[in-house]
Amino acid sequence: MYSFVKKYLGVFVSVLTVILFVGCGEKSKKDSVASPDSVKEQTANSIVLLNVDGKQAISEDDFNKHLAQMLQANPYFRGASAESLPKELKRKFFDELVKQELIIAWANKNNVDADAEFQKNYEELKKLVRRSLLVQAYEKKLFEGVDVTDADIKNHFDKNKDKFVKDQGGVLVEGVEFTNDADALLFLNKVSVKESDFKKMAKLSFEKSYKSFNRVAEKQSAEYSVSIPKEIKEKVLALTKYPSIIKVAVNGKVWVIHAFDKKDTVYFDLNEIKDQLKEMLKMNKFRDILNENVDKLRKEFTLDINEDYFKEAVSQMPGAGATSEEQEIGQVVEEEIPAEKPAAA
Repeated sequence: MYSFVKKYLGVFVSVLTVILFVGCGEKSKKDSVASPDSVKEQTANSIVLLNVDGKQAISEDDFNKHLAQMLQANPYFRGASAESLPKELKRKFFDELVKQELIIAWANKNNVDADAEFQKNYEELKKLVRRSLLVQAYEKKLFEGVDVTDADIKNHFDKNKDKFVKDQGGVLVEGVEFTNDADALLFLNKVSVKESDFKKMAKLSFEKSYKSFNRVAEKQSAEYSVSIPKEIKEKVLALTKYPSIIKVAVNGKVWVIHAFDKKDTVYFDLNEIKDQLKEMLKMNKFRDILNENVDKLRKEFTLDINEDYFKEAVSQMPGAGATSEEQEIGQVVEEEIPAEKPAAA
């Protein structure tokens, strides 16, 4: 638990500033000065966690809402709930909220919201928020109408079973590199007497030439990322008996290879990943439906686009005579503007 805390504490705090200013920054002076009756009512329904100058600033409900907002916005905590977080993380988050409340209290006291620049920025922000909420409302309506049946899920699973790998299996591989075949053959004959002592004998006599390739499989995953010459990989996977000790020539050198502990690939059952598949298929369907509806909107409304503004950009789009550097820039721009998932109901 504490390793989790240490690993993510920095990430946890780094996202707070933006989230908290959006979540807390809308409190006006009027909002901060609550009537005694309203404070009593809120206190009765929710524990008060912070008062500033005797006025309620953060209740338990407020805290949980801000916490839920942070979790939803931060991919590092995707799938986590407020209840699942350790107290240390919650307290760290609360300390950041307290900082914000102190700043807001100062701003209210000094009438910062009356400043012309503040008002200008505030109005611009309201426009952006309104625009975002309108788009989200449209997408949310479409998303809620997307239906993914059990038959859809099973059909996709059956067509892609080989992609849903739980454990890639494979063979453990280790070896010693020799400069000539004679020395390699000598070691092979010696170590073949007791295959289980391969590593011990190899490191005892040829420690600098010994190498472990970890587990080798047909489809190598990032988990087993140690590079292995293709000649060795092909020979090892073609074996019909394990453990085995063989010679393999690679780029003028000779390897004595020990292949052992063969494990079959293990695949997920449908029930193990059904929920994830449903979410993925629903999102795929949603994107198609969204594009179809946007095409309909193009017919409903008249668009007048200033194409002259984009002529130079279009002529330099990737695949249209652009340089390799320009193509890379185009790819980065595409990656920086991912499709947004509609807000949850």
